[in-house]
Amino acid sequence: MIQLKIDPSSGEETMYFLNCSSPFPNTNGLHISASSCGSGKTTIISEIAKTHASDGVLIVVPTIEAAEELSMKLPTTFILHTRNISEMESYRNNPIGLMMKDTLVITSARLIIDPIELFLDYGFGKKRKYILIDELINFYPEPYSIPQQIMDVLTYIDCTKTHKTGHTIDSVVIGKKTYYRHTYGSIGELSAAYKVGKYKLFGKTNALNEYKTERILQHVLSDGFSPIQQKVIDFAGEHVVILFDGTADIVFDKDKRMLPLSGTRYSSDIEFIQFPMPIKRKNKEGFKVDDFEKYAPELMKMIADITQKEKLLVVTWKTIDVFKNTGEADKYETAKESYNFPVRLKEILVKNGAVDSNLKVIYRGSGQDRGSNEYRDFESIMFLGEWNLPDNITSDIGSMFGFKCEFGDYKKSLIVQTICRLQIRKHQGLPIKVYFSEDIDYNLMWEVQEYFKANSNPGCKIIGLTNPCPKYTKPEKGYMIDLTFLMGYDANIRNAIEHNRPYSFTITLDDLYSIIPKDKKGKDRYTRLIKYLQNELQITMKIK
Repeated sequence: MIQLKIDPSSGEETMYFLNCSSPFPNTNGLHISASSCGSGKTTIISEIAKTHASDGVLIVVPTIEAAEELSMKLPTTFILHTRNISEMESYRNNPIGLMMKDTLVITSARLIIDPIELFLDYGFGKKRKYILIDELINFYPEPYSIPQQIMDVLTYIDCTKTHKTGHTIDSVVIGKKTYYRHTYGSIGELSAAYKVGKYKLFGKTNALNEYKTERILQHVLSDGFSPIQQKVIDFAGEHVVILFDGTADIVFDKDKRMLPLSGTRYSSDIEFIQFPMPIKRKNKEGFKVDDFEKYAPELMKMIADITQKEKLLVVTWKTIDVFKNTGEADKYETAKESYNFPVRLKEILVKNGAVDSNLKVIYRGSGQDRGSNEYRDFESIMFLGEWNLPDNITSDIGSMFGFKCEFGDYKKSLIVQTICRLQIRKHQGLPIKVYFSEDIDYNLMWEVQEYFKANSNPGCKIIGLTNPCPKYTKPEKGYMIDLTFLMGYDANIRNAIEHNRPYSFTITLDDLYSIIPKDKKGKDRYTRLIKYLQNELQITMKIK
């Protein structure tokens, strides 16, 4: 049973998840719970809120849907999000009234975009004891920077020696003129200068925006123009902060803040299956989504066959980019059109034999690939198409929680989370299949397979992928230019090299000579290149 209770053997308060348990921390600082996906995190969070409401509890959830799910478990709790109109109006008209709420639920976005003390203060002169964060916060805007207009009003340089609402603190000579810097000594002077400047930081006049404005002015008075920081690591020391994330063990690895876990995590047999990928997200001129039928008939048949027997969730791109020549004088000038790829892809797949009721197509980053229970009856999942993440996301996560987040670990955690949208989350030993296209990093998927091996019941069969490929290394310097030209001629060469797979292709002597000219046109002039490709890269180049 999922519950929070005293462990009779230790006498300590313990969190009991579906198939495992973990001690409930009671000391200030950040604690990390990785109880597996589908283990009952939401239920545990609600149990903590019920048991410790009088100490003040803040719950941070990733989405509005997650907040509404908690409202069913905590009906008397103040749930704050943009769809909850009455609570939002109450908040805007009386923001400090939040401190009187025993338990408060907000989305992670609001934790960052609104003044953080409004959510952390409890009663008068106190702080909430427990901050419960459901899933890694994946909303990372830049720290709030003081707008230039505010800087111009509050501190500026000019040639006037005095100012009616401030005082001069120093001067500097530039050329033949002396410039004076003005600052302000009290919040009253700051507010007066702000109003004189006729610049409104926020559009609507309400108590919340007035609070935000005064907060910014106070920050300028005490800290100058440094950005306002609102990171979890900044306030964790004053609260018992618990991050609940099913795959946090991947991202945080051996972090000492990880809570020890007893019991099992997963109980499904899993088979990993790689398949050829005939298209790329960015395609040459003339490609249309409808051309999927022309370029990927075998893949469509594969999907149709799967859906004849079981439910399949396809995770793919949000859009597909199509480049068309504009017809202008510059032949390289192009225009890009974007398509809602998941919707069109499903239409095409159903048209070509896939069973509509057994097929769902979503895109990465939709929210459905992480926080949804909608696919818990699905037996198979297909990752269709390579994918990338913003370069800054892992550094933002690390900065938010105070650790170094590795890019590969974060990607692996997202894949595991998405796989756990399926019936594996029922923890009833139901088998699943994981299909992935060949343009997805094989080694990354192998690591996902090994993760499930390490975290599943001993009797589970986790199969499909052999040993990882050797790490890709740059080609020898003397062949780099030749390889660049060859990869431009045939993109499959790059894929084969990066995934350490054998590949064979045929090229005419005329074509080869045009892209890699030699002192003389002849097959023998490419013998060394042919041997290098074959011996070092498993690439067979045939010249005709």
